[in-house]
Amino acid sequence: MAFSKRILCLLMVSFLSNCFDFQLFAAPNEGTTESVKPSEEDILCANAEFINQMTAQQIQAYYSRRHKIDGFNGCVLVAKDGKPLYSGAYGYANIAGHDTLSTETSFQLASVTKTFTSAGILKLVDNGQLSLDDSIQKFFPEFPYHGITVKLLLSHRTGLPDYILWDQHFIGEGVQYLTNQSMLDLLITKHPQVRAKPDRLFIYCNTNYALLALIIEKVSGISYKEYMQQNIFNPLGMCNTFICTLQDTASIHCGATCYEARRWREWKWAFSDGVVGDKGIYSSVEDMLKWDNALKEGKVLSAEMLEDAYKPHNIDRYSFAKDRRRNYGYGWRMIKQPDGSNLIYHNGNWHGCNNVFCRNLKQGYTVIVLGNKENGANYLTQPVWDIIARVKNDQNVAASEQEQ
Repeated sequence: MAFSKRILCLLMVSFLSNCFDFQLFAAPNEGTTESVKPSEEDILCANAEFINQMTAQQIQAYYSRRHKIDGFNGCVLVAKDGKPLYSGAYGYANIAGHDTLSTETSFQLASVTKTFTSAGILKLVDNGQLSLDDSIQKFFPEFPYHGITVKLLLSHRTGLPDYILWDQHFIGEGVQYLTNQSMLDLLITKHPQVRAKPDRLFIYCNTNYALLALIIEKVSGISYKEYMQQNIFNPLGMCNTFICTLQDTASIHCGATCYEARRWREWKWAFSDGVVGDKGIYSSVEDMLKWDNALKEGKVLSAEMLEDAYKPHNIDRYSFAKDRRRNYGYGWRMIKQPDGSNLIYHNGNWHGCNNVFCRNLKQGYTVIVLGNKENGANYLTQPVWDIIARVKNDQNVAASEQEQ
């Protein structure tokens, strides 16, 4: 929806009038009670609310259009300073049962799971139970690859082979699914070739975070699932967030069904769905906002630890050589903005679930998109950021014209 500056100006005047019920054009001394002029604080508050409403309307229009044009099937939540500006659900959680989505529906987060695994590890570091410089052999003495530390696992600088790329022949014809432990056993017994030397360059690798989940278990003495539930999901009131793997499907329902791009064909579970830490967490857009706020408010990690997590850790000349704006911290991707700050985010892609968890910490905006029907356009959130910037700019221009 496009608005001219003059229309925006009139809308703002109307909005302020309705907010404060003051008579803009009343003549004095007509026997009526004199209207109370709103304070500067009231006007600023109403101005912010006006911006929020206009932003929400245009974001809704954008995703409604996407739902019609490219079949977007999922949920969206855009927040400012921890409070929702807009939230919406489009399409089905399960097409066969005509089960429609809601903002409480749980989706397979795919690699957005890594933000939780990273926090689980860093929480143990904060508590003095673990060091970022600990060698992986401290936890698994038989691990055949040396020179790998916890911090290299977190920042994808290990050069390890990615278990996601293994085939049925490699894992064993009779194996129904991998677990984190059986994945580790294969690394030890079959010793597949590395892709790079440790700490040489960034190579995104799911094995890193599957190993971090095992380290959480080793240090905490409980399962990864129990640790996340007890230390993150339950304390933060994330009621629609849980871990679900291939071995769980017989006893629990694992959130929204994942579909291929065409004809609503369900994705089939694969042997790699038994591994967690790199994926495997399910959550809703409402719960992801709780996660966002908890991180900002220091409920999970110390400010110093968060600062380290959001810091670029791949500054060698090989990593991100084609695009120096991008980098990776500890469980977080980042892209540098024109003002020098970093947009902190992580995407997810697994079995038709295409997700975005994107945070502009400087301006206080968060964009969450969770989809369960394969659609690469879900990652194109720039139109949302453009809407936010355009509404703020147009409103500022309109307010300036009004003052003149």
